Amino acid sequence: MFKEEANFLEEFKIEHKVFDKRTLMAIFDLIKKGHIKTVESMIKEGKESIVVSGKDEKGEWLSIKVYRVLYVDFKNMWTYLATDPRFERVKKNRWSIVTTWARREFKNLKTAFEGDVSCPRPIAVEKNVLVTEFIGENGIPAPKLVEIKLEDYQEVYDFIIEEMKKLAKLNLIHTDLSPYNIIIYQKPYIIDFSQAVPEKHPQAKEFLQRDVKNVNEYFKKHGAEINENIFNELSNIMKLKL
Repeated sequence: MFKEEANFLEEFKIEHKVFDKRTLMAIFDLIKKGHIKTVESMIKEGKESIVVSGKDEKGEWLSIKVYRVLYVDFKNMWTYLATDPRFERVKKNRWSIVTTWARREFKNLKTAFEGDVSCPRPIAVEKNVLVTEFIGENGIPAPKLVEIKLEDYQEVYDFIIEEMKKLAKLNLIHTDLSPYNIIIYQKPYIIDFSQAVPEKHPQAKEFLQRDVKNVNEYFKKHGAEINENIFNELSNIMKLKL
């Protein structure tokens, strides 16, 4: 099996240092299930995860997010999971936490996407590997909001506020919403839902306040007229106690 794995890595241009054996087997399973045809190239490398591009059977581009197992802050992850009513029974070991984290992002994305929130379409999750729709063109990912200059910041601000209202109606709080987790490709998309929590989370109010502050401060700095009452509006939608 080791020789087959080595051949796989070489064929799909991925260096050995990126994947451990369990991650590689998860990708094999996704290929066998028909979710992935090819793995192409690195898109982003972060502390929590690595994102590579891929293609499906139809040649459509995919985003493949691989959660790190050895180098993540799994204690912080466990704290998030243990206080999330949906995942509070997760075992406190590194592999269980990371794989649950991947399932959590898939679940959050599925909820958001089915609620008509502008976000990547979730396709599949296997162990610590999450496959989603690729937002971009010809393997080049869409830029983050913070990386570009907009012609109309007000239009994009108003769009994001409407997406936050949709999330509120789904009783979901992103918790890490900022210009770093908004990408632009024909329209804005909200990404990175791994930390999103339901309104029943004990820190729901605090997380919502943070999201609102990040969004309002960024767009206000760029001349947009912000909604000073949006926190109360979102709280009322979710019936949070103020």
